[in-house]
Amino acid sequence: MQKFDSQNTDIYIYLTLFERQARAPGIEEEEWVSQLIFLLPLELAQIIIKEPEEQMREYTNVKKVVLDRFKVKPDTFRVKFTQHQRRPGALWKKLVFELRNYFDGWVEGLNIKDFRSLKDLMIAYQLKRRVLSDVKDHFLDEWGELIDPLVLVGKFDQYESVRSNRKINAVRVAERKPLDGQDQLR
Repeated sequence: MQKFDSQNTDIYIYLTLFERQARAPGIEEEEWVSQLIFLLPLELAQIIIKEPEEQMREYTNVKKVVLDRFKVKPDTFRVKFTQHQRRPGALWKKLVFELRNYFDGWVEGLNIKDFRSLKDLMIAYQLKRRVLSDVKDHFLDEWGELIDPLVLVGKFDQYESVRSNRKINAVRVAERKPLDGQDQLR
């Protein structure tokens, strides 16, 4: 397998290919970290080596460190899944492979394990697409983790309730007239 090239290769797809190639000849998962480190650029290998030794031995921990380094979060996979295009001249089969990987990264990163959770994620995604940008901005810190549609609409309703109360109060304050005695004091 070729060394990882961050300029031309998606890290998640690279790790998926690495895992498949490591499984094919029957390499034990305990050996994967030592194999992977030789394929990564020195700066990335140094980040992995700085992790506690117990954590560095487990491939899943190393994979998490690598993905964190590239700031690959579930929402990153969602964006890639929804916006990824086939490159000119590339096979459609390659597009299917890439889309599957992005979808897997999205749902695995959110710990989606059953159909009901997947259904909730899809409904929440549709709700998020329909909301105004100021609402999204308000919940930006937790936006990626809001995957339960009922929790999401509860937050939307609460936000709109507070916003509508503020607008009503702002109108009432503007309608108030100065007291007669205040004009004479000036």
